[in-house]
Amino acid sequence: MGTWVIETEGGVLAKGADIREKTHHRGEFSTLKAQAVVTKPQGRVLHGVFTSPRATEKFMAVIGLDNKTVAFADEDGVLDGEIVNADRLNVIYRHISETDTVVGVGTFTRKK
Repeated sequence: MGTWVIETEGGVLAKGADIREKTHHRGEFSTLKAQAVVTKPQGRVLHGVFTSPRATEKFMAVIGLDNKTVAFADEDGVLDGEIVNADRLNVIYRHISETDTVVGVGTFTRKK
């Protein structure tokens, strides 16, 4: 599955003065450029690493039986994706933690 370039826009709802270190988005409105690398694919199951300028975390994902959807889970949240073609996913991300809540929408584009 390779390396994917990620571009998203979203926001953070802080529940106090600080947000978690692994929260990739910052501020009420933010944009984010990041990368996802699939390190272990096996059938419909994928494992990998998500890296942004702010943090790195592991993820796992499954390709839906319809071959049109992808469901991801990382260390603190979930991401649902729609497969547009072999090189692009449209995604929506969300997490809720003790310190913050995040939502984001964007794209994964396969790096060539």
